[in-house]
Amino acid sequence: MTETLPAETPRDTPVPARPDIQLPSEFRSVVLTLIMTMMLLYTLYFARAVFVPVLLALLIRLFLQLPLRFLTRYGVPRMVAVLIVMIGFLGAIALLGSALGGPASDWLGNLPKNFGRLQDRVAFIKQPLDNLEGIAHRIESVVAAPPAQGGETVTLAGPGLGGFVAANTQSLIRGAGTVILLLFFLLAAGDTFKRRMVEILPKLSDKKNAVEIVNEIEDSISGYLLSITTINAGLGLVTGIAFYLCGMPAPILWGTVAFSFNFVPFIGPLCAMAIFALAGLFTFSNNWLAMLPVAIYIGLVLLEGQVVTPTVLARRFSLNPVAVVVSLIFWFWMWGTPGALLAVPMLATFKILCDHVGPLNAIGHFLEG
Repeated sequence: MTETLPAETPRDTPVPARPDIQLPSEFRSVVLTLIMTMMLLYTLYFARAVFVPVLLALLIRLFLQLPLRFLTRYGVPRMVAVLIVMIGFLGAIALLGSALGGPASDWLGNLPKNFGRLQDRVAFIKQPLDNLEGIAHRIESVVAAPPAQGGETVTLAGPGLGGFVAANTQSLIRGAGTVILLLFFLLAAGDTFKRRMVEILPKLSDKKNAVEIVNEIEDSISGYLLSITTINAGLGLVTGIAFYLCGMPAPILWGTVAFSFNFVPFIGPLCAMAIFALAGLFTFSNNWLAMLPVAIYIGLVLLEGQVVTPTVLARRFSLNPVAVVVSLIFWFWMWGTPGALLAVPMLATFKILCDHVGPLNAIGHFLEG
């Protein structure tokens, strides 16, 4: 429960500390914890090729855990239920990809022509930009040192666009294959790791606490993923319908963009706004009408973020918005796009762990929304 000072409380009056929060008192323990944290982050950064697929597989496992439990509860053998869930999950992705392949390729194929039209429409800001570019070139020519006499200029050529796309496609395919393989074995293993962890703990109280922590993490993250996926699917559906009614081509594509980008809080919707603004400028000749798609999307995102999501997720857990943004920035820097997708679930997991471990209660209270 959040504690606040009354309006009439003087500024110099200290805020009473919560009695159930334990703060670390030994300086040596704090220093060792900071060193271990830095070592862990260093390892996570340089071993991201191992950790990212594992964490993505764990995250998808938590999402598929609810339908898997539903099937096993009604007598379906576990391996058969795992195969059904895996086939359904991969089939849904393949179906969505096939439905989006045509509109996405058409839109990307028309990008050069659309950008040419866009340059004509924003010609009124071209002159100031050209002036700024000329000033920058003059400053650069004054500051830059002249080349040495008799020296040769060496230019290092990097890989072309085709090589960049090919390398990233191969990396994406390898990563997806690793995630699918890990996901299958994680679903098939069930609660094996939980039982083994309980068996190696020495005390009964430790066993109970470990089971409580793991169960709360699984239930909270599974419920969060199911809820946020349902909310995002509704946002994508309404966005697609609204764009269809206002005359935007390929509404399924734009609904999918709204659905997928909304999994990354704050940053994802901002990127989607930029995409919809460009799509509106490419589609409509009138500048005011071109802003209609992004205006519709902003209204829908505000409704979702201020009404729907707080109503659905408030009872499950709440996180400090500043901590969420910092987590997004940090894990995007560490692991790129997968890090941004994993940032909120990892932050929620860390908060649950802090709430159950005495010396970390203060951090959990700080992360609370």
